[in-house]
Amino acid sequence: MSSTTNGGRDRGYEALRESEELHRATLGSISDAVFVTDDDGVFTYICPNVDVIFGYVPDEVQATGRLSRFLGENLFDHAELVANGEIRNVEREITSKRGERRTLLIQFKRVSIRNGTVLCTCRDITELKQAERDLAAIRLELAHAARLALVGELSSSIMHEIRQPLAATMANASAGKLLAQDSEIREIFEEIERSGIRMADIIEHQRALVRKRPLALQPLDVNQVARDVLRLVAADAHRRRAALVAELSPALPSIRADRVCLQQVLINLVVNALDAVNESAGAERRVIVRTSSAADWVEISVSDTGNGIPADVLPKLFDTFFTTKNEGVGLGLAISRSIVEAHAGRIWAEDHHGQGATFRVSLPTRSA
Repeated sequence: MSSTTNGGRDRGYEALRESEELHRATLGSISDAVFVTDDDGVFTYICPNVDVIFGYVPDEVQATGRLSRFLGENLFDHAELVANGEIRNVEREITSKRGERRTLLIQFKRVSIRNGTVLCTCRDITELKQAERDLAAIRLELAHAARLALVGELSSSIMHEIRQPLAATMANASAGKLLAQDSEIREIFEEIERSGIRMADIIEHQRALVRKRPLALQPLDVNQVARDVLRLVAADAHRRRAALVAELSPALPSIRADRVCLQQVLINLVVNALDAVNESAGAERRVIVRTSSAADWVEISVSDTGNGIPADVLPKLFDTFFTTKNEGVGLGLAISRSIVEAHAGRIWAEDHHGQGATFRVSLPTRSA
């Protein structure tokens, strides 16, 4: 055999060895756990970094013998894998060696690697699932806060409307008492007057409860609040085929605010902006959330590419029960204004002359 042939074979062996080392290094550096098994589920390969997710070293995993003994039974339908070549997004709960509950997203693929026929890739999505549960809890919290705010706003408005006719009734009862000649009629007017006083006291008490609900003030990162809200409305934006754009200024000063209330304000503004672009005939459908700071103030703005705000509507936007929507009740922006003003801030709207609109919220920083 010639030296040329031997040299070529040596180079081939060297290339193969380097390729295997590269694959081992690659598999050892990723966070996913990778296994290869035969058709019976017997391990033919276990990635070296399996301990990252499971806490077990490869030899401990190998000692279990089969994938089903390690991850549990009924992981996938073998016939389906053979037919389709791949099965994705199988979720499985496991307990690590340290006793931690982990959620895995598993993918199976039909392969032919060193007597192995099934490639199994496990990704740890525990934190992602926890984030989903946290967002679901936030949604419930926001919904509850919105209902309370709605009840409070309705109660305040109703009581305000009742005060005027009640005052007129009491004035008429007082006048009737003075003018009545018959003692029995005078007593009737006096009873009406006393009942009116009791009703006025009840109304003032209820107004005080609505007006003096304490805010749960805490130091807040406005950018984080904006990110949380954008995650909450992302599915709604996708359904409307609208793009959500975040332009968040870095290193904003913190503010003192009620997290749930501020989220409620921002959700109201973003959902209104999505409604605006949904009604627009324009090709560009974008909602932009920006944050910035100046002096002792932090500003949040929500801009849309809708049809803008008519000049006759602009002054009434934040009035209670004013709405331009067929199914609206006209409380969202009124409640938002109440919340912002309770934080010593300002909220206002700007029309861009048929090219969309911007709502701005300005809040004092903690130093202010």
